[in-house]
Amino acid sequence: MLDLHNHILPGLDDGALDWGQSIAMARLAMDDGVTGIVCTPHWVSGYCDNTLPLILQTTDAFREKLEAADIPLSVFPGAELRLDYNLVERLKSEEVLTLNNTGHYALIEFPAEILPHNLDNFFWELQANDITPIISHPERHSIMMHNPAMLYKWVAGGILVQITSASLLGRFGSEVRKHAIYLMEHRMAHIIATDAHGLTMRSPRLSEGVETARSIVGGDLAHRMVHEYPQSIIDGVPILVPDPIPLCRNSKPSVATRFFSFLGLRPR
Repeated sequence: MLDLHNHILPGLDDGALDWGQSIAMARLAMDDGVTGIVCTPHWVSGYCDNTLPLILQTTDAFREKLEAADIPLSVFPGAELRLDYNLVERLKSEEVLTLNNTGHYALIEFPAEILPHNLDNFFWELQANDITPIISHPERHSIMMHNPAMLYKWVAGGILVQITSASLLGRFGSEVRKHAIYLMEHRMAHIIATDAHGLTMRSPRLSEGVETARSIVGGDLAHRMVHEYPQSIIDGVPILVPDPIPLCRNSKPSVATRFFSFLGLRPR
C-alpha cells in the first residue's frame, strides 16, 4: 500500500516530534503493509512556511535515517497546502511543493469551519496549469459535510478527493464515519490515506480503513485507492477514476436510491 498523506517528517508541523518518532512511525507503517509514504507537512502562508527546498532536504535526510535503520520504506516529498489564492504562482515558482515534486498533483486543505468564495475559479486555475487538485479529508470539514452537491460538482469536473482511513473507522465520530461512507458510495473519494500525525489515533496504519472500504466499494476499487491511484499520482501521470454517482436533490439518498443509481436506473 502507498500512503499519500502523512505528517511523518519531524519538527516541521504538528506531526512527528523528532527523528525517533519518525522512525517508529515508519516501522509501524511497514508492519501494516505500507511500502511507500508521501511526506506531506502542512504549508500555511505566514504560519507554517514549509517551502520546497526545506521539504526536499528533510525528505533526503529521512531516507538516510531509514537506510541506517534498515527500514526498506520508500518516501517521497510533498506538502498539504492550505488554500491560498496565490497558490498557482507559488507552485509555478517552486516556492511550494506538488506531490513528489512532479508539478501535476497538489494536496489542498480547506481552512477549518469556512469555505472561501470563488473556489470554482481557484480550482479552474490549477487545472488550467495542468495541476490536479486533491482535496484532503472533506469528510471531516463541517461545511463540506452539509454540502455534498458542491463536492460532487468538483469531482465531476476532474478534482480528486482523499479521505482519512480513521474516518472510515469512526475515530472522528459517527457523523464523520457516515459521511466518509457516503462519499465512498457515491464514488466521490479516490484516495485513502492515514493523515498520520503520530503513533496513536491518526497513526500510520492503513489496512483497517482499506478493509472497511472493501465492504463499501468492493475489493478492486479499494485496492486501486491505495495502490494504482497513489502510484500514478506519485509518478505524475493521469489517472482514470469512476464517474461520481449522482446525488438526491434535497437530501442524502436512501439505500434504494443509491442502489438504483449504481445500476444506472431511476426508482419509481
